Amino acid sequence: MSTDAAYRKFVSYIDKSRHYYGAQNFGNPYRWARPAELPALCPLPAPLSQLRIGVITSAFPLPPAGTPVPVEVPYAHDVDPLPAGRFTAHDNRDTFAAPANERESFLPLATLAELAAAGRIGNLSPRFYGAPFDYSQRRTTEQDAPAVLELLRADAVDAVVAVPHCPVCHQSLSLVVRHLEANGVPTVLVGSARDIVEEIGVPRFLFVDIPLGYPVGRPGDDAQHRRICHQALALLESAVAPRTTVHADADWGDDRWRDEYMRVDETTMARLEAAGAARRAEQERARTEGRVRES
Repeated sequence: MSTDAAYRKFVSYIDKSRHYYGAQNFGNPYRWARPAELPALCPLPAPLSQLRIGVITSAFPLPPAGTPVPVEVPYAHDVDPLPAGRFTAHDNRDTFAAPANERESFLPLATLAELAAAGRIGNLSPRFYGAPFDYSQRRTTEQDAPAVLELLRADAVDAVVAVPHCPVCHQSLSLVVRHLEANGVPTVLVGSARDIVEEIGVPRFLFVDIPLGYPVGRPGDDAQHRRICHQALALLESAVAPRTTVHADADWGDDRWRDEYMRVDETTMARLEAAGAARRAEQERARTEGRVRES
């Protein structure tokens, strides 16, 4: 089991990403954010049963088939009704798991609404919020994080559950929650890339040691979704110092995904080299068509 304290099984996504993109013939390894200062830890302004909770995701609606992926910017969207298109994360997400019936496993709106109905939280914000994954740490810190804060303030959100997906998503949302806490909004980040989140340092981190893309548990496992959300809310209440990490009581059922994700060996090298060439071509097309963030 991944929660056995006698073992350190969790994946180093920093190392895997370096090897993976190196195999695609990309140049210098990416330098992950590593702020020198501790994050703030903002106390809850009242008991959770009286607070409005907002959810921040790094997932975005799928564009219509055949339509290029648009430039991602911070957004807010009504909880009811949800967009017709299925949500997805960036293509770095772990696709080893079955994709069916997965939305609640990475956007736990129904689960948190149940908890609101039961009185565990005051209410769920009528909108949820998206922050883009972005390799530019400056853009995340200076543009996206303040934009998300303004969206939360517009909806009178008292505290936040952040659910990142891909490796860079974990960095982007970690930087966002640091900004929110420094500006009076308590947060808990629920995610799987422990090395990235702890390299940056967030106030409260619920580490869920299962594949990327499913921070709230296995697709279709409602009991696991509820358990992880309960643990996230408990961490919001109980943390007394910043950089508090709690290992969630959750596992995937087997450990094959640890080796399969971003696998680099003789069986994958040719495919990765081709994927790298295709990725560079798509990046060039996106720049030409204005589908990249320049500022």
